Amino acid sequence: AETGRELWVAASVGPYGAMLADGSEYRGRYGLTVRELERFHRPRAEALAGAGPDVMALETVPDIDEAEALLRAVEGLGVPVWLSYSVDGDRTRAGQPLEEAFALVSGLDQVVAVGVNCCDPADAGRAVEMAVATGKPVVVYPNSGEEWDAGGRGWTGKGTFEAGRVREWQRAGARLVGGCCRVGPSDIAALAGRLASSEV
Repeated sequence: AETGRELWVAASVGPYGAMLADGSEYRGRYGLTVRELERFHRPRAEALAGAGPDVMALETVPDIDEAEALLRAVEGLGVPVWLSYSVDGDRTRAGQPLEEAFALVSGLDQVVAVGVNCCDPADAGRAVEMAVATGKPVVVYPNSGEEWDAGGRGWTGKGTFEAGRVREWQRAGARLVGGCCRVGPSDIAALAGRLASSEV
């Protein structure tokens, strides 16, 4: 449908832990070196780059080592990327300070945005404020706020995603906003409605 705005297609490059299917994408620290992680990610990134996306989303990254590996893996592929961490408060899921995590993109022209995804919506605003310090556009798309139970292989708890939070995220500096796991079409429609209205 014609929207009157430019549309981009983003190819997702998720974390190594997602392949393990044991919930470790929410922890990081796989026991692999940066070079081993780079070797894992490079063929996937090359295949995606070959498909001609407008941008690659290096997303749900739980720790700095994997972010470094991903940034090395996409180097020279000729596709812009955004780097998005999964966080717990003001730290990566692996426990590293977000200031250090975001600092990895300093001076990297290939990185066109930085931010957070697949995190509790309550953590998104502070993380956006920290990402703004990079000088790059900020992306934010938290999950529903429920918790992944790796043992039970399901989501637990109550969803806390509210479209009204888009104001907080925009005030903090976010330029690209959305939702991740368990944020459904009605949530995205509500978010779009807020963005299209004068409520923001």
